[in-house]
Amino acid sequence: MVFSSFGAHSQQHALYSQYIFNLFIVNPAYAGNREALSINAGYRAQWVGFDGSPRTQNFSAHGPIRAKNMALGLQFQNDVIGARRATSLAGTYSYSIRLNRKKKLSFGLQGSMLNYMIDWDKLSYGDSNEPIAYSIEPNRWIPNFDFGVMYSTAKGYLGFSAYNISNPNLSEQPESDARLSTHLQLMGGKVYELNRNFALKPGFFVRYAVDGPMQVDASLSALFANSVWLTTTYRHGFGMVGTAQVFISEKFHFGYSYDWTLNNLAAYQSGSHEIFIGCDLSILPAADRKPRYY
Repeated sequence: MVFSSFGAHSQQHALYSQYIFNLFIVNPAYAGNREALSINAGYRAQWVGFDGSPRTQNFSAHGPIRAKNMALGLQFQNDVIGARRATSLAGTYSYSIRLNRKKKLSFGLQGSMLNYMIDWDKLSYGDSNEPIAYSIEPNRWIPNFDFGVMYSTAKGYLGFSAYNISNPNLSEQPESDARLSTHLQLMGGKVYELNRNFALKPGFFVRYAVDGPMQVDASLSALFANSVWLTTTYRHGFGMVGTAQVFISEKFHFGYSYDWTLNNLAAYQSGSHEIFIGCDLSILPAADRKPRYY
């Protein structure tokens, strides 16, 4: 045991399955892409039945500045895992370069303040003299920055984002090197209209945490009558995700997803649930609006 060492990976950044309906939560360059004031709220209960499992609430709003090729956004997130709570408020700025009438290249920068809290009373830790455990600040404010770039057309997109690019330290204690790892994300999707009432959208999402594991999603979405999306996703090393999104009207839509685990964690929990509610308040005249496929 003295000469043995083992590696372990844990979740540090909030995980979402509803990103396929709200790319703004995974890429700040998406801000303004819906050409409307887009307001979204979501809640995720991950690994239901597992003690201390992640719970995440998210609220976001973003929209373009007309005739400026710019967009602004705001995002609030509350993520709880066990004794750790991370609450953040972020502001986003994006700028788009029009390549032609249907194609554009967007860049986004997001700055946030993160309140990182640890409730030591929720932990059973035997050694009260441990210098790291009980000396880490239970309430700490941390500045953080994210970046994204996205190429988009009327029916497809390809994007890259880097979260926690400032790699902020979570503690001022010299014994601790606890910090937020940089998360790199690559995403893409394309819509194929088969007829007026049916379309398919294959997509992918790759997450890579520096000093951590890589996770790959491969998804296939089907659009029925331009109002109902049904999506199945394979998440490598984890399992499957089933998602549905319904457009109640041109403005309002909601979604639900269920993640079921196919690895060894399946014996200890009953899956993950995520709900999403969105509202698009149109800014452009009706004649200038395009169908929103993503």
